[in-house]
Formats: sequence, structure tokens, C-alpha cells
Amino acid sequence: MKISFGNGTKSILDSFVRTQHDKTIAYLKANFTISDDDCEDIFQDSFIILHRNIQDGKLDKLTSSVSTYFMAICRNKTLELLRSKRKYVSQVSEPRVNDDRSIDFATDKVESILMLDSDDYAAVEEKEALVRKIVMNLPTPCNELLWGYYRDGLTMKTLAKKLNYASENAVKVTKHRCCEKFRIRFNELLKQLF
Repeated sequence: MKISFGNGTKSILDSFVRTQHDKTIAYLKANFTISDDDCEDIFQDSFIILHRNIQDGKLDKLTSSVSTYFMAICRNKTLELLRSKRKYVSQVSEPRVNDDRSIDFATDKVESILMLDSDDYAAVEEKEALVRKIVMNLPTPCNELLWGYYRDGLTMKTLAKKLNYASENAVKVTKHRCCEKFRIRFNELLKQLF
């Protein structure tokens, strides 16, 4: 899909902003605990990124709608803001179960573990499947710890008790090592896929 704006650039962009604004703000409020001002800032920042990406030709091979692409930018900007504020609180609390009875990670948790900040949103579903596969195949205690933290949203204190660790710090150190093992395996598999 080739995106270009000719003489009607301003009216096309104005129309896009009007149609996306309320939908985007509602999505952000429904899925994240952030202020109204933060929602507005994220919308504006995301629109600037979208406009810049259009000008740079990054959307020439876009496989989804511009609206979907824009919403993904907004979601990533929100996650970036929450990480920077260290108050990552998503209202998505329960893991989803898909038709084949395997448990899905919430998208924001997948992005959190992978620290996804790129503009390549087309491969998110493949990455989610890879996350499930890798975590299930990690040795104990990594699989239990990563499932508990990223899928179930358990705190370090709860994981320390559940997995019989001496302290929260011991869980943090183990989680860090497990995340490194995960990232190495993820990168190996990702290279094979793409």
C-alpha cells in the first residue's frame, strides 16, 4: 500500500485526526492506567511519528490499515511512558485462552519481555507464538518464573514465596538470567523465521 499525500495533505490529515482521536483515547483509557493529559500527549506524539513515517516512506509496504498501524504506535508510546514512570499497571489481568486451549500472553506483556519499540508491527502475532513456545521449553525455574511474572502478573514477593526463594532479590537475579536465556533463544528462533 503506497501512502502519499498530494495537495490535500492538510485535509486528509485533519480528517484522520478527527476520526482517530476519540477511538484512540478510549482505547488507552480502557487498557492502561494513565491520565487524560498523558492520553492526549501520547496521541499527539504518535501522530507526529505516523506523519514522519509516512514522509520517510516507511508505510509503503504496510500490510495493515493505517488506523491499526497508528494504534500500535500509540500502544508502544504508552508502554514506553509507563516503563519510564515505573508504574506499569495494565488493566489486562487474566491470560486469554485461545481455541487450541493454549494460553496467550497479553500483548503488552509480550512487548514488555521483548522490549519491542520498533515500527515493525506486522510480526507481532508470530512473536507472541514464539514467546509461548520458548517460555514453555525453558528449564525450571525459568519457565515457572517467567510464566508467573509475565503471564500471571505475580509480584517478586509472591514469586519468592511460591518458588521457595530466600528473598525478592534472589528472584530478581534469577529472572534477569532467565530473561537473558529467553532473549538468546528468541533471537535464534527469530533468525530462522525471517
